[in-house]
Amino acid sequence: MKKKMIKSLITAFAIGLLAAFTIYLYVFHKPHRDVAGEKPAYKTTASKLIDEFTADETTAYNTYGNQVIQVTGEVAEISISSTNVSISLEDAMSGVSCGFDSLSIAKVGIHKLQEINEGDQVIIKGQCDGYDMIMGVVLTRCFLIK
Repeated sequence: MKKKMIKSLITAFAIGLLAAFTIYLYVFHKPHRDVAGEKPAYKTTASKLIDEFTADETTAYNTYGNQVIQVTGEVAEISISSTNVSISLEDAMSGVSCGFDSLSIAKVGIHKLQEINEGDQVIIKGQCDGYDMIMGVVLTRCFLIK
């Protein structure tokens, strides 16, 4: 009887350990969202997006928040470093702030991003992370479409 109980406890412990390891792998090692391959939920202009967020931030976030959107606008400011590119559309302070991470830079190519100048019209696809009083509408994991 004692041997069966010990065997059952060892089996339960092993199953619990396997379940904990599986949860760990799922939570900490799940693949990143493929924004480049994902079809945009919305296509809009930078000025319209800014207007919607400044008029009613909650409604705009409920519509665009955590969605992949495609935005067309004029480049107000561009900042390029070796691991990060940031492009502001329409207004450098309260426009649409588009962040390109190292994966996006690798897929697009740094040379294409370096060809962009202030005043150029661009189309960018990215994940909408909401509105920030300083940065404006924030898009992350961005990719240059045109």
